[in-house]
Amino acid sequence: MVRLHPLRLLNSDAESLLRMRAAEHARDPEESLAQIQRALERGRLQAVCLYDNAEKPRGFAAWRWHGDDHAQVIVQYVLPIVPPALGEALVDYVFSEVIRAHDVQVIEARMRDGSPGVRAAWVRHEATFFERCRLIRPLGRVPVPILPIMSGYRLERWDDTLLPQIDTLTLTAHQDGIEAVAAPESAGAVERLHQARAHGTNRHWHAEASLVALDRENRVAGYVAVTATREEATVLDLAVHPQQRRRGLGRLLLARSMAACRAAGLAAVTLAMTTRNPARRLADQLGFQPVACGEVAIWWRDGRQVIWREG
Repeated sequence: MVRLHPLRLLNSDAESLLRMRAAEHARDPEESLAQIQRALERGRLQAVCLYDNAEKPRGFAAWRWHGDDHAQVIVQYVLPIVPPALGEALVDYVFSEVIRAHDVQVIEARMRDGSPGVRAAWVRHEATFFERCRLIRPLGRVPVPILPIMSGYRLERWDDTLLPQIDTLTLTAHQDGIEAVAAPESAGAVERLHQARAHGTNRHWHAEASLVALDRENRVAGYVAVTATREEATVLDLAVHPQQRRRGLGRLLLARSMAACRAAGLAAVTLAMTTRNPARRLADQLGFQPVACGEVAIWWRDGRQVIWREG
């Protein structure tokens, strides 16, 4: 028998569990506690503490909403010494709380802790597991390949007159890809690109490195969208129309974009990608290296994650 106690603020039991979690990951516990406490105080986070039948604190979970239909479970931790049934009970509680919101379409649960029973519970709820990585390509000493533009295509900077075509391509390129399932925020790729173009983020739009590939009929065949700080650039999106793939357009766009970033004096280019994304091979070939990887469990109400299940 277990007890699950919802929290409006961290209590001493939750703080103790989070300190042990931070120690296991060699992190600063005070910083972690402060971040979670602030989010709870502002109503941006929901949390629960799990107790065993002896009323000892054994687990902690926290989740938040990313829009109305996307829940993110950011912590699901139970002590390594507890039976797996406790970890399963923690996940089952969070899952039941989240799906009570009728608008929820996707749950994204970070699998950082390897806690007993947690993975088994997500398997039972028919989630699929994906590894997502942040990749980086230094630009200083390592040359960037200069690739020729293929016959029948030309490259231009983004132009507002092309935005209707770009929006259509964004939807087409992402709708059946792994990123649309494994990285739920990519479902709003059109909105993210519009926000970046409008300078609605803490990074600025990198006009020289954001390129569009046009075919002979002046149709958008692919694009790369890049934002930047003073030190590094981030590939916000790289897309090629399904009918234009396997012709080297993705490689051309990314390489030319990297060259523009290097010419602008930026130290590195970063991007985020799911390991099983076919474009990961392209990133590897162009010298990108993973610097931070993490596994997530993904559950969609319509079950679209199941086709990506391995084994």
